[in-house]
Amino acid sequence: MTQIISRNSHDYVPVRIIPVIASFNEDGQIKPLYVGIDGERYKIHSYWIRRSFSNQIEFSCKLIWGETLQTMVITYYMNECIWTIPNNLE
Repeated sequence: MTQIISRNSHDYVPVRIIPVIASFNEDGQIKPLYVGIDGERYKIHSYWIRRSFSNQIEFSCKLIWGETLQTMVITYYMNECIWTIPNNLE
């Protein structure tokens, strides 16, 4: 049997790290503004917090994707200061 050792909360195949421009207020609240996917930058139209865990926050976002709004879940890992999306996006 093969074993995989994960050293981080995000270093496995189902997610990929993406750049995000976000705003942080003095109370520590986070507001994602833009995401970068495959070299393109997309503005976040609206969002709500889906779930919050001890080390991560999941945001359900509406991205302005061309002429439409695309729903996407992005996750912020607070200890590592990184953002991820599911790796199965087409």
